[in-house]
Amino acid sequence: MVRSLADRCALAGALLLTLAGAALAQGTSRVDCSKAATTIERAICAKPELAAADRKMAIAYAALAGKLTGAAKEHLLADQIRWLANRAAACVVEPSEMEECLESRDRDRIAQLEWLGEGAYPFISEQAIVKAAKVRGIPYIVDASYPQFDGGTVDFGAVNRQLAASAGEGADRAVPGPDTDNDGGNYNGPAWRYEQAFTLYRPGPNAVSVKIAYNAYEGGAHGIIGVSGMLVDLRTGKSVGPEGVFLPTSNWLRELMRIVSADINTPNLSDILKQPNRYVFLEDRLELSFNQYEGGPYTVEISYDRLRSLLRVDGPVPR
Repeated sequence: MVRSLADRCALAGALLLTLAGAALAQGTSRVDCSKAATTIERAICAKPELAAADRKMAIAYAALAGKLTGAAKEHLLADQIRWLANRAAACVVEPSEMEECLESRDRDRIAQLEWLGEGAYPFISEQAIVKAAKVRGIPYIVDASYPQFDGGTVDFGAVNRQLAASAGEGADRAVPGPDTDNDGGNYNGPAWRYEQAFTLYRPGPNAVSVKIAYNAYEGGAHGIIGVSGMLVDLRTGKSVGPEGVFLPTSNWLRELMRIVSADINTPNLSDILKQPNRYVFLEDRLELSFNQYEGGPYTVEISYDRLRSLLRVDGPVPR
C-alpha cells in the first residue's frame, strides 16, 4: 500500500520534532532499542544488520561532531535531524521494502559523514523531496535527495537553484498527468517513481564534485536510469564545465574523443562531450556518463594520469 502524501507529511513532521529532541539530547542518531517506538525504530532493532549499521552511523556522526565547533557543529546537527526525518518519511513503505530502504540510506549516510570528516568541513547539507500519492488511481513515489552548499563567503545561489530545480523536474515527471492512461480506473501496473541519490568528491582542494544517480519510471515499458555530474569551484561558488578544467590550448576535446571512441560509437560524440553534466570528476579519475541510446556502456573511466598534461595548473582539478 502506498501511503498518502498527507500521511507521509504528517509522519515526517511528527518525527522531525521527536528526532530533533533526541538528537539534541544525545548528539547522535543511534536508536535506543529499549525505547523503540516507531515502525522505523522497531525495524532497525529487529534486524541485527540494520542495528549494526545504525551504530556505525552514530559512531561516524559522533566522530565528525567531535571535530567541529560553533556554526559547523550546528550545521551538522541540523543536517542530521533533517536526514533522519527524510529517512523516516521515505522508508514508511511495505515491510518487504523497508529493510532495503533503511539499508541503502544508512550505507549512503555513513559514507557521506565519513567524507565530510575529511578536510575542512564544507557546509554542505542534504535536501530531499519525499512524497507519495495517487493520481486517478495511478500511484507515484518520489524519493530524491540532492546537496545544498550552505557555507563560505561566496554565493552558491546559482548552483543550489540548479541542483534543486533538477531534482524538482525529475519529481514532477514522476507524477502522472491528468490525461495519463489509467486503464479505465483499473490501473494495476507499477508505481510511477523518481529516485535520486548523490555522492560528493574532492578532486582538488578548491572544488567539490557532485555525482547524481537517478532511477525513474514514467509509464511505458521501460524505466530510465542515469548519472549526471556537477563540479563546483569553492572559490567562486560557481559550477565549472570542462572548459574550466582543461587548458584551452590542449585540444582536450579531441583527446577525449580519441579515448572515448574506443567504447562509444555515436555520431554526435563531440556535442555530447561539450555537455558539463556528462563529467564526474572523482579524486583519482574522470567518469564520463552516456545513456543506453548512445552506443556503449553508461560510464567511461579515464585516469587523471592520462589527462595530466591537459589540466589547468590553477584549475579546480589541478595537475
